[in-house]
Amino acid sequence: MQCLRHLLFLIGLTMLASICQAADSVAPKTLVVGLMPYLNTRTLLTTYQPVAEALEAELKQPVTLLTAPDFDTFVKRVTEGEFDLVLLAPHYARLAEKDYGYLPLLVHKSPIRAVLLTARDMPLKRLDDLRGQSIAVVDRSALIVISAAMAFADEGLKEGRDYQFVETVSHSRALHNAITGKSRAALVSYSTLILAPADLQRDAIIFRDISQIPGQFFIAHNRLRNEQQKAIKTALLNFAASPQGLAFFDKTKHGGYREPNREDAAFLDKMLPETRRQLSGIIH
Repeated sequence: MQCLRHLLFLIGLTMLASICQAADSVAPKTLVVGLMPYLNTRTLLTTYQPVAEALEAELKQPVTLLTAPDFDTFVKRVTEGEFDLVLLAPHYARLAEKDYGYLPLLVHKSPIRAVLLTARDMPLKRLDDLRGQSIAVVDRSALIVISAAMAFADEGLKEGRDYQFVETVSHSRALHNAITGKSRAALVSYSTLILAPADLQRDAIIFRDISQIPGQFFIAHNRLRNEQQKAIKTALLNFAASPQGLAFFDKTKHGGYREPNREDAAFLDKMLPETRRQLSGIIH
């Protein structure tokens, strides 16, 4: 009798384990979405919450939004595969595609507009006014900074000799540094300017548009199956066409989504050598 009870107990444990394993296999895995930290963390996560909710509703699986304290840490986490889906600056996205097996899904329709701005009460009169001065940026490896350095060089201003870039923790901090005179100017994207606190927007003035580059990319890690990638892409496009999506894009000015194209790839491939050089101490 005791042996029979023991046998029944073991059978029960086996059945319970099987049931638990089956439940685990049925339960949808969380989709981990990485957001490039181009805004402060609270603003960033709040801004993209409608996107997460739309993905959850259509994909029928939990979605978690994650970011990082700075660009370097975020890019490192991308290269280490910590995210399933990533919203990323275009040159980082191209690097992730070429070197780390990610796949581009969609691009924001609106190009990234790089603007050089100063304090409203201390405007620049000419680009030459930057000689001997500093320009506040979020990260030296950012594409808007790479493109600005190239544009300034075309006009005779060389980084390190005539001016220097000074990194800050956020676009808002870069704006603050320019407005308070800690730096002579700030280089930011226009979309981050319009999401900055009202007082910073009020006290800043755009001196010049520096460049327009492809918008931010949504890229997928190659561990996601083709059907998962297609489902995510469809969900994002459906979100863009919904009232919530229209409100999101009206607020962010990203313009919706479009397909990546050959022109994007050709432009970004030209930026890859400098991108790799800037990230040489971070990625391997």
